[in-house]
Amino acid sequence: MATGTVRSNGVDLFYETRGPEDGEPLVFIMGLSAQLVFWPEGLLDAMANRGYRVIAFDNRDAGKSTTIREPFKYGPMTAMLRYMVGLKVHAPYTLDDLVADTMGLLDALGIERAHLVGASMGGMVAQLAAATHPERVLSVTSIMSSTNSPFLPPPKPAALKTLVAPRVKIETVEDYVAFGLGMMAKLGGSLDQGREELTEMFQRSWERGLNPRGIRNQFMAIMATGNLSKRLKKVRCPAQVIHGGSDPLIRPAGGRASARAMPGARLAIIDGMGHDFPPSVQPRLIELVAENCARARAGVEPAAV
Repeated sequence: MATGTVRSNGVDLFYETRGPEDGEPLVFIMGLSAQLVFWPEGLLDAMANRGYRVIAFDNRDAGKSTTIREPFKYGPMTAMLRYMVGLKVHAPYTLDDLVADTMGLLDALGIERAHLVGASMGGMVAQLAAATHPERVLSVTSIMSSTNSPFLPPPKPAALKTLVAPRVKIETVEDYVAFGLGMMAKLGGSLDQGREELTEMFQRSWERGLNPRGIRNQFMAIMATGNLSKRLKKVRCPAQVIHGGSDPLIRPAGGRASARAMPGARLAIIDGMGHDFPPSVQPRLIELVAENCARARAGVEPAAV
C-alpha cells in the first residue's frame, strides 16, 4: 500500500493505493463526512487482488484532506426546506466541485481513465462524474445513493437525526466509538453489521482526525447541487446501482431512480442491507463491482444492455 497527498482543484486530497501500479485504476469515493477508512478493507483488498490499481481518498472536509472554513448562512434543516420548495441553497461548494476534485486526483496520479465506485454522497459524485466527464470514466458503480431528486421518499426520522441531530459531546475515542456504533445501529438494516469491524473503523477515524463542520459543508453541497436526473441521462459507460432493501437514510427508491436515469444501468437490491456494508454482503458487492468493470473491458454499450 502507498499513501500520499496531491493538490487538486485548489484543495489537498489524501489518498491510499493498493494493487499493481499497471492495473486498471479503480477509484473509491466515500460519502457524507466519511473518511476513506469507511470502505471495507476486504472489498478494497479483493479488487486489488484481482489486478486493479485500487485508489481510495478522503474527500475535502473529511479525514486528512483540506478542511473548508466558511461561515454558514443557515442550518441543515433550513437548507432542506429551501431545497424542497425550489429555493437556492447557498453552500461553500457543490458536488460538481467534488467531481472536479476527483478528476484532479486522476490528473495528479497520471491516470487518463478510471472505474469509479461511490457510496452515498460519493455515489452521487461518481454518477455525476460519469455524466460530465465520459472520456475519463470507464465504468460507474453507485452504492446506497440516488439522483438527489426532491421527489424521492425522505429518510426515516431516526436516520435523518443522524445527520441533523444536535451536537454530541465527544472527548475520547471511547465516546466517539459509542457514538458511531449508535449511529450505525440507526442506519443499518436487519443484517449483522459486524461490531468488531465497525469499532476498528471508528477508532481509525478518530486517530486520523475528525472534522465536525465537514458534515454540514458536504450536506449543504448536496442540497446546493440539486436534482441529477436529467444530467445522468448523459452517462454512456457501464453502470451498476447497488442498494440496500432496508436502507432507512436513502430509501431504495433512490437507487431505483439512479438506475432509471443512467442508460442501460443494472440494479441490484440487496435484502436486509441498510445504509452500511454488512460483512455478509461484501462478497456480493465484490462480484457486482468486478462484473461492471468487466463490462467496460468487453466494450458493452448501454443501449445493448
